[in-house]
Amino acid sequence: MGISIAYTGKLRDPTAVPELVADLAAKAAAAGWPSKTMKELIEGRRVTCSGLEGITLYPHRECEPLHFHFDGEGTFINHTYHALLSDTKMADMMRQALAESAAITRNLTRASQEKPERGGGPRVSVPNLPEAPGVEFFKQGSRYNWTKTQFAGPKVHVAVCAILRYVKQRYAPDLEVKDDSGYFVDGDYEKLEGQLAYVERLTSLASQAIEAAAAASKGPMTLDAFVDRINEELAEAKDKLH
Repeated sequence: MGISIAYTGKLRDPTAVPELVADLAAKAAAAGWPSKTMKELIEGRRVTCSGLEGITLYPHRECEPLHFHFDGEGTFINHTYHALLSDTKMADMMRQALAESAAITRNLTRASQEKPERGGGPRVSVPNLPEAPGVEFFKQGSRYNWTKTQFAGPKVHVAVCAILRYVKQRYAPDLEVKDDSGYFVDGDYEKLEGQLAYVERLTSLASQAIEAAAAASKGPMTLDAFVDRINEELAEAKDKLH
């Protein structure tokens, strides 16, 4: 839960990676942001796959890193998913974990569909998930990067958008950026502040509901019963969102 920015695309010129790395390293230093080149990331074992170049920026301790990693064709790469394409052992572990998660959520979905909703407040929802993903899932995932700015505040969100806009204008005109807040497109700072505050409050209410549901338990609870209890707490707390 929270506001994030996702981006995918390709550089206009793949040979411009060294220029981009030096450019963004300078801008990060000027902003007081730490940064690490791909060489440093590999040496520190933060990136375990080979064949990539680029740089990672760290805008704020409460903001996820901003990755500018590229393959030989200049495509923006998510190094975590990219690594799974060659690490079959880790990929199998990921598939197993996702398969188990999908099975649980399918069971919860069936249970929730059989019970009428109560109250008009926020609810814990359980989406339908597919079976364990195959190689194509990891290939698609390797083309998308994202950073969650929710907990770093609106000024950091604006700064991240500014860097992405700069990279799009100078190096990657076809870069696609999806900003959950809409700020990247509309530049509405007041709206951004409101959305961040709303999600923060919603997160707080969800946390309180989980704590209350756990405290109200008289003994072992099934997962279905626990989710129902959380939603009852959220229904009672709906007015606190206003």
